[in-house]
Amino acid sequence: MEHPLPTGIFVEIDDWTEEDFDNEIRRLYERIKELKSQKVAREEDEDEDDIMDDPDVREMVENGEHTCHMFDAPCQACEDDEGE
Repeated sequence: MEHPLPTGIFVEIDDWTEEDFDNEIRRLYERIKELKSQKVAREEDEDEDDIMDDPDVREMVENGEHTCHMFDAPCQACEDDEGE
């Protein structure tokens, strides 16, 4: 029977031993770990651009100082001023 999924999805398992199955399961678990670590690495790379990671900027925000002059967006201090 021909499967509608791309090639490589299915593995021929004719004449596999229990050890062959165990080895394939181990290989797949290792591959899952690799893919998860790649995902985590990509997520960490995306977070590198977060300006709130800058200690000086974080301190300014915590002190209620305006940071809008540094960025093209209203800052927390602007929003707090509007609320008063």
